[in-house]
Amino acid sequence: MAQPGTPPASPATTRRAFRALLLALFTGLLSSTVVVTALPRVVTDLGGSQAAFTWVVAATMVSSTLSLPLWGKLADLADRKTLIQCALGLFALGSAWCALAGDVGQLIAGRAVQGLGAGGVNALAQVIMATLVPPRERGRYNGRVTLVITAGTVAGPPLGGLLAETPGVGWRGCFQLGVLLAAGAGLALHRTLLLPAPAPGAGSGRATGGPRPDLWGAVLLTAAVGTLLLAVTRAGDVVPWLSWPSAGAACAVLVLAVLFVRHESRAADPLVPLRLLRDRTVALSALAGFAVGPALFAAPALLSQYFQTARAQSPAVSGLLTLPMIAGLLVASGVAGRLIATRGRWKRLLAVGGLLLVLGFSLMGTVAADTPLPLVSAALFAGGAGIGIVSQNLVLIAQNAAPPDDLGATTTLVVLSRSLGGVLGLAALGSLLTARVDALSRAHTAAGTGPDGGLPDLGALPPSAVESVQAVYGQAFGDVFATAVPFALLALTAVLLMRETPLRTAHGEPECTAHGEPECTAHGEPDRRPAPGQE
Repeated sequence: MAQPGTPPASPATTRRAFRALLLALFTGLLSSTVVVTALPRVVTDLGGSQAAFTWVVAATMVSSTLSLPLWGKLADLADRKTLIQCALGLFALGSAWCALAGDVGQLIAGRAVQGLGAGGVNALAQVIMATLVPPRERGRYNGRVTLVITAGTVAGPPLGGLLAETPGVGWRGCFQLGVLLAAGAGLALHRTLLLPAPAPGAGSGRATGGPRPDLWGAVLLTAAVGTLLLAVTRAGDVVPWLSWPSAGAACAVLVLAVLFVRHESRAADPLVPLRLLRDRTVALSALAGFAVGPALFAAPALLSQYFQTARAQSPAVSGLLTLPMIAGLLVASGVAGRLIATRGRWKRLLAVGGLLLVLGFSLMGTVAADTPLPLVSAALFAGGAGIGIVSQNLVLIAQNAAPPDDLGATTTLVVLSRSLGGVLGLAALGSLLTARVDALSRAHTAAGTGPDGGLPDLGALPPSAVESVQAVYGQAFGDVFATAVPFALLALTAVLLMRETPLRTAHGEPECTAHGEPECTAHGEPDRRPAPGQE
């Protein structure tokens, strides 16, 4: 934050700072999309197993997701320019750590540090944008944000595959690119970012009695999620599902979850305000977000494995083959966003999105190693369209139902639910994939998966073993995607159970009668109940 007395930044300075923030956002986004395509080769080269593959993906998601609320609260306590530069520094450190990793354990640790930085960049960039750009001008700038998100989403998978196949660069180049982008964004922000002075009386430190980060809530939630991830990824692979270690892990997760709920219900400024769940729309939006999470986060990681292992495609080609899903997501989200903004109605559109999600997963449940690519592309497009319609609009619906003072907390709750669903979905589906591959391998005399359970390297296997591996993994991936259909059905059910309320045109509009107001402008009709004393 600028010191008191700092004059407001000029429009030209604001534009330069905004471009630097866009570069920071692009850095955080590209870090996830560019690496996903190369991950099967990364884990194979480092001798990792399917469980290690899950942890490589989940480490970044968990640390990024759980750090979002903490970064947001720190933005109210400390200098925001310094904070975002620290976040970029953490991201660069994690990226360099991953680029130099010599085994899977080092890679997972680096990915966790990378996620901490990415969470800070995403949270602080949004806060700083709101500080720099007045509300009336924000719509014009949001178009540029959408363009950056689209560019990072579309360019990431093919670029990651291309880097992984480039001689002298390899998959480590995906992480080295993150270091370069983070350094460029940090330098640009240092030179251009000039924040206006805080308003008189606005607290930014502990002396003013401002909110403090809920560190205990973050610790308990991280412990619960980490223990659950460890139990799910080990069950069926290292230890049986029905065993004392699995039962002990389940009890530990239950105890940590109870402690987290108890702490959050008593905390003055909780990480996840549980009172928000009393609102039916907010609670169902969080549930639907949790159910959409596996499709949004787990599916891309599994698809890269499917194309490279079951269909023997190169990383670059597998990145291109995932574009139908990205195209469906971008097209459907854009069309749905315009229709919802024009009509103010959303339930039918979200129901269609839920149906498309069910259709996409159902079609993917039929895939094998020899499934025609047009059918796979159609399934990916349908699933991507369903994700595009449902995922981001759930945040909008929850925000519409929340009081103005709870917008930030409501947004955090839905995003956190969606990310946790993605993390746990990835762990569950990855564990199921391991179990199915092991079971099917026993039916093939030359499965070639290796005695250590590592991911197969098709280039090092004889042709007969390659065909067997493709058959095993093709059938296993079909079974895994079929098992994911209940997640899509849960999302659709949650949407159907929501009570549609037209979107408000301003945050200051009175709430509906369910919240105790005499007028129901949000629903478009007045409350017909008699006023108190006139019964």
